[in-house]
Amino acid sequence: MIDEETMAETAQRGTSVPDEEALVIFQNQWDVYRKFLQHDYLSNGVACSVLQRFLTKDIARPFHFIDLACGDASGIAKVLRDAPVESYLGVDLSAPALALAADNLAAVNAPVTLTEADFSTVLQGLEQPADIVWISLSLHHLETDGKLEFMRGVKRALAPQGAFLAYEPTCRDGETRPAYLERFDEICRREWTALTAHEYAEAIHHVRTCDLQETATQWLELGREAGFASAAELYRSPDDLFRLFLYRH
Repeated sequence: MIDEETMAETAQRGTSVPDEEALVIFQNQWDVYRKFLQHDYLSNGVACSVLQRFLTKDIARPFHFIDLACGDASGIAKVLRDAPVESYLGVDLSAPALALAADNLAAVNAPVTLTEADFSTVLQGLEQPADIVWISLSLHHLETDGKLEFMRGVKRALAPQGAFLAYEPTCRDGETRPAYLERFDEICRREWTALTAHEYAEAIHHVRTCDLQETATQWLELGREAGFASAAELYRSPDDLFRLFLYRH
């Protein structure tokens, strides 16, 4: 799956290749990622709509928003455009993605800060608590213990009435990772028709080598073990490959 962390790999490569070459690599990968967004292959668009509904109906007050592994922030920019957001912090390892995010977030009526950093460590140095922490299609790159430690850090970073939302690939309860990957390949090979054969091979290679899924129950248990008082599933993609989870104090 081509996601924000894949874009981050491009930024890291930029330290060892000329700037022009790094930019070409980034652009090629980003063009593929835009296909995912355009066709909503990962159901990002619906997940963002669910997030928007949560912010409007459940939060319904001004909030400080942190967007981890934000990429170009195109989906979140639409969510926050008319929301009572007091500040936005976007974090990503890819400088080119953050440059695109700056343009996409121009219509957000709040101070915007974009930080080139690793999402798993950036919360340690926050100057003020966050009301909302959001991460999409990136947390699954951490091992289970790493996910738990990260979620404990999120809880420490949240204001008392804050919320953490994570949209991630999710195995069905009782489904093994190999079984999930076979199901993923079967569904996506059929549905991702806008990708070339090479693009699909690159995407499925990333999923098979980099994605560390948890079951739905494991995602919920991680939140409770991290100290959250409640954990719930807010949304399940139509293909049942991805789910959105909400964790509250």
